[in-house]
Amino acid sequence: MGLSYDYRICDQTDWKDDDHKNASQFVWSMMAIDMNEISEKTHDEISFRFRFLEKIGMNIFTKPIDQRQLGKQLRSLRGYKTNIKFLPRFKFIRRHVKSLELNVENDR
Repeated sequence: MGLSYDYRICDQTDWKDDDHKNASQFVWSMMAIDMNEISEKTHDEISFRFRFLEKIGMNIFTKPIDQRQLGKQLRSLRGYKTNIKFLPRFKFIRRHVKSLELNVENDR
């Protein structure tokens, strides 16, 4: 099954071409954090997961996370859905800590 996303429900009133491009590429960020939708309910969890990855040195963004900018982006993407398998927080953390563990072991 291919990776898919849907942002038709998002409020696109003030969106420009770059916003549509960013929305279409945000699915890769969602895959890194094992989340399948952006909503008011998932907003804090998504933010936590991005910060968690940054803190363990696995930031998926090219720059440090600006919480205000991330919050603004997540609010603009409310309603965004993907077919990514959702993992609960403990499984998300376990997956990335295991990856970190393997990186440390390979550095010997």
